[in-house]
Amino acid sequence: MIRIALAAGLGVALLGARDAGPAAVGAFYVAAVTAALVQYDLRQRRLPDALVLPGLAFAALGAVWSSLSGSSGVAVVATAIVCGLGVLLAFLALASGGGLGMGDVKLAALLATVLGALVAGRGPPAGEGVVSAAVDAAAVGAVVAWVLASLVLGGIAAGLVLRSRVRPPGGASPELPFGPVLLVTFWAVALGW
Repeated sequence: MIRIALAAGLGVALLGARDAGPAAVGAFYVAAVTAALVQYDLRQRRLPDALVLPGLAFAALGAVWSSLSGSSGVAVVATAIVCGLGVLLAFLALASGGGLGMGDVKLAALLATVLGALVAGRGPPAGEGVVSAAVDAAAVGAVVAWVLASLVLGGIAAGLVLRSRVRPPGGASPELPFGPVLLVTFWAVALGW
């Protein structure tokens, strides 16, 4: 019941956001799976591909639909691709050092794709002229802000966990699920940008 309430609440909040058009299809999918992803990551320290990967199809559908129905042309699709691939490469580099799982990498790529399409699909704020560009700078800025917020919040959470001196059996370092951090910061930026 809580999952349904959370998905409905995020969906309604998204509808209330400025000009949530066809590009919001991917965000609606993320709203539907947010609670399940948080629950899986907190309990099992994994983010199932069965919940993450279908989101890419919804993000692509929303970006293409937005490009076909708006004045932005291919900019929404190009922005979604650039944001998704850029974050995928950045998070793959972070994961190579350890401490970040491939589920986190795939979720980050999905969220960047969705956020890039969502912000680019909204178009320029009222009163601003239309700028013709292949990639929407505001959307890239939103994705960069989201990534930085995620890393900062994740770092703070990790510091608090390490400072608490609570250790799992055997003295190993405690694992901190990063998926909930990615999702909380995603929704903060998606609804506030």
